[in-house]
Amino acid sequence: MRKKFIIILIAVFAAGLLSGIFISDLFKRANLPTSSSKFLSNYLSLSKTQEKKIESLNKSFHAKVEKIRAKLARKRAELSELLEETSPDQEKIKVKINEIASLQVQLQRETINHLERIRAVLTPEQRAKFFSLIRKRLHPKGPWRGR
Repeated sequence: MRKKFIIILIAVFAAGLLSGIFISDLFKRANLPTSSSKFLSNYLSLSKTQEKKIESLNKSFHAKVEKIRAKLARKRAELSELLEETSPDQEKIKVKINEIASLQVQLQRETINHLERIRAVLTPEQRAKFFSLIRKRLHPKGPWRGR
């Protein structure tokens, strides 16, 4: 039973880490401009109107995401405290894991909603290029290795 909780805990932390870095890591690569908006503008040849709309979407997205990340950090700290106890209460640990998982789902939903909003601003050619970039960043060595 304890092994199961450890495995769940590791999975929760790994998922949190991946979702926490998804968007920021998406555009942070060597030799790319530091601003994801500027990079997208250049990479996708955005019009000034598109640039402004995406920048506005990014600001709103980052504000929402920062709140979720702050909650996640608190919940993870609380989980860590529970795990440090001499006799950890397994039920409290389960509840905390579920709270963390719920926040991670919320973070993923916000991310997907943000991508859909950006998608709506782009032309079909820009969309293809944008999602190609996302695929490359999510699967830098190719999707589904081993197939």
